[in-house]
Amino acid sequence: MEKRDEAGVETTAIAGLVSLDGKRVLDVGCGEGRLTTFAAERAATVYALDPHAENVAAARRALTDEQRKRVRFAVHDAEALDLAGERFDVALCGWSL
Repeated sequence: MEKRDEAGVETTAIAGLVSLDGKRVLDVGCGEGRLTTFAAERAATVYALDPHAENVAAARRALTDEQRKRVRFAVHDAEALDLAGERFDVALCGWSL
């Protein structure tokens, strides 16, 4: 996994703004799983998507078996997001724009 924000500034800022504990999290542009892993440690569920299958595979590998139970992955871009009827408490989008 590519290391960005090794000092944890981004995740510290997120934790300071909103608790992910028990929440339903949407991770748009999950990349190799940097924020997916952070969310999966705390959230009830995570839906992580990325347009590149190799990134989604890397993100899946970055999780522990326990975290993997709470995360659902998809390969598509944000424009193709079609989750009618699903609700999320928090959306994360790091380095994706």
